Amino acid sequence: MENASSEDEGSLRDNSVDLNDGTLVDPHQLELEVTAQLAEPTTSATDPFSTSDEPKTNNTSPVEPFIGMEFESEEAAKLFYMAYASQVGFSVRISKSRRSRNDESIIMRRFVCSKEGFHLKKSGDLDEGKKKRKRATIREGCNAMIEVIQKYYGRWVVSKLVKEHTHIVEPPSQVRFVAPEEYAHADPYLGMEFSSHEAAQTFYYAYASRVGFDVRIRLSRRSTKDESFVMRRFVCTKEGFTPSEENGEDVAAGKKKRSRTPVREGCKAMFEVIRKDFDKWIVSKLVLDHTHELAIVPSKVHYIQSQSEVVVLSKAPGEQLGMLSTGAKPAAYDNNIPIWNERKSTQHFSFSIDDTQKLLGYFKRMNGENNTFSYAYRVDNNNCLTHAFWADVRARGSYYYFGDAVTIDMDFKADLNMLPFVMLTGVNHHFQSVLFGCALLVDQSEESFVWLLENWVTAMGAHHPGSLKTMLDEAISSAVSRVFPETRHRFCLNDMFSKCAKRLANIYSLYPSFEEEFKNAINTTESIEEFEFSWNSLLRNYDLGNNNWIQYLYNIREKWVPAFLKGTFTAEIVPNLKPESLREVLFKKYFNKKTPLPVFITLLDQAMIGWSERESLEDLASSFTKPILDFPSNLLKQVSEVYTRSVYNIFEREFVDSLGYYVEKIEDGLVGKFKVIKDYACASPCTSTARIVTYDFSDKRVRCSCGKFEECGILCRHILRVFLTVDVRTLPELYVLKRWTKDAKSGFVLDEVLRFNNLYRDAVRFAREGSSSDEVFNLAQQHLQLAYAEVMNIKQRYG
Repeated sequence: MENASSEDEGSLRDNSVDLNDGTLVDPHQLELEVTAQLAEPTTSATDPFSTSDEPKTNNTSPVEPFIGMEFESEEAAKLFYMAYASQVGFSVRISKSRRSRNDESIIMRRFVCSKEGFHLKKSGDLDEGKKKRKRATIREGCNAMIEVIQKYYGRWVVSKLVKEHTHIVEPPSQVRFVAPEEYAHADPYLGMEFSSHEAAQTFYYAYASRVGFDVRIRLSRRSTKDESFVMRRFVCTKEGFTPSEENGEDVAAGKKKRSRTPVREGCKAMFEVIRKDFDKWIVSKLVLDHTHELAIVPSKVHYIQSQSEVVVLSKAPGEQLGMLSTGAKPAAYDNNIPIWNERKSTQHFSFSIDDTQKLLGYFKRMNGENNTFSYAYRVDNNNCLTHAFWADVRARGSYYYFGDAVTIDMDFKADLNMLPFVMLTGVNHHFQSVLFGCALLVDQSEESFVWLLENWVTAMGAHHPGSLKTMLDEAISSAVSRVFPETRHRFCLNDMFSKCAKRLANIYSLYPSFEEEFKNAINTTESIEEFEFSWNSLLRNYDLGNNNWIQYLYNIREKWVPAFLKGTFTAEIVPNLKPESLREVLFKKYFNKKTPLPVFITLLDQAMIGWSERESLEDLASSFTKPILDFPSNLLKQVSEVYTRSVYNIFEREFVDSLGYYVEKIEDGLVGKFKVIKDYACASPCTSTARIVTYDFSDKRVRCSCGKFEECGILCRHILRVFLTVDVRTLPELYVLKRWTKDAKSGFVLDEVLRFNNLYRDAVRFAREGSSSDEVFNLAQQHLQLAYAEVMNIKQRYG
């Protein structure tokens, strides 16, 4: 005897729907926006949207929900909780909803564990004497839940949350993504075979997505021996009819019954599979005809969960994926096909039409809110996105202040799993990263980079950067020379060393001392003559004269060897000290090609807001606090009032280190020449630690052979030591670079749109905080009225 259970049964009045077992959600309608309260993810955390064919380890953890977490929409909250549940190891259903009395829109959703509550006994439905089949108990009174409500300003906020489960939860061993396109040439038929009921479910959902209808699970049957499934029936969501509730006991007498739109129309389409021989499932019943019109549905996501894994069925956000082998018999399917193939050639990769539409919608919305938002894009013959660039008002302002040194970050080229995301960044006066623009480039050809750079420099007001750092790449190098012929282009030194370690791996292994000597020839030589001497010695010692890679490095030495870059401003104060990068914070976790594009954009915006807020906090701290001076120095007192806290700390370290150097005057006159050295024993013809400092007593101009000031705008310890020798007590204004001072962002005349945008942003924040209680509201309104009156007085006074 086998047990049957209907998965339509249960209360429909509380919208009880199992999300992990058939509910369709649209990730492209999603704009997940988490507030700043969300802790920054660590490298050990796992993306709730992460997709991997490798088994998960137990030390990974999904992003945890929390009270106050905000989402752009109810769909965003639902998709987030589904992804969280799939990783933790439980399934989800909608328990309750609440609608507005004004327009019947949903204003509250409660998502619960599928084991929440208990099954209701339905003794009235059984005839006397009829044996009742024993049904598997799947509800155990679990209290885990999350409730989101819509706030007056449109966001959905987590208002209630219970994370603890009353049953054992175990994360799946793996999460696999499958694309509906993989089943594009296969239709269901009687006798069709599958390796599991999850495989059959995945196939039918993919078929429904392609044909144009939605699916739900209608009926299941379990074995009386081990309670495992032996039958699953999947039906069109329009199957059956919506039950009437006119006589329902939960409708109070005289209480107005809200009218609900019927969604079921008696459709007969269905797909039933039964288990045979314990290792295969066969289609036993099938109805393909529908009683309603079919319509191609937008991109959907299904979470199909089993004890061992989670299968996520979604349309590929990129290129058309590899289909199932057309030569194989379509009776059996292997679902172990990842949604993304390895991107061996990015020229054949593109985003889907849905991704393109969502991104362009985001661009238009941002530009509508502030017309200083700049964007450009390209699509291919299928109207799929291939190029996109955008920069907001913050990026344009940051470039005005700190655009003297720009870095083009293309970390994705080293990892095929990353989105083809390009960032143009710089460093602000607190030595923090700032963003100058973003791009998505499917085709990383020279023409693509020319397109990007031309659009970017147009958005930045046609001001070319002083220096531009990129990774070693032939396409972008050619593009930079075409668009910025006067800009000093250089390659990232760390990237060069990384490539050398791969190209010269055999030499590294044969000669353990080679790597150290190679890096010393690059890093410790200060003049071109010293570099040439060290380089030639390296070639002779290791017989590398005929090595093609070594020859190539030498041919491009002017773009990466520090000795050739003297005098180029890079804003790199300390070689090993680097500002915060998105790579460590979000890149590996969220910026992979399996992350839905709207989620990616929202997370990026959130990260940029975080960068902006940290800059504002540091501005405030630098303006209203002064460092404690460890030395009674007029020079330190002067710069402590001018430099930001971060830059002052670096300057102070240089000043302290200068005290350990010796100064020897080697040339007298109006322009003096000094030899500055830390230890005479270290001196040698080519690796001398001695620096030559020239000082003009007439105009107080100074120059050091190390070139530190020209590279970063901070005086070196050698010059500071000479200043002490010649009794220079204050820093000449010539050597106080404005971009490192507290007033770095002064002098930029904002246009009316930009001023309005800044005031509007602050006003919205003021309104949110000021309406939190009656007392706060009264105080906020009072100060707002006073501020408004003062603004009007100044406006009348100065016209």
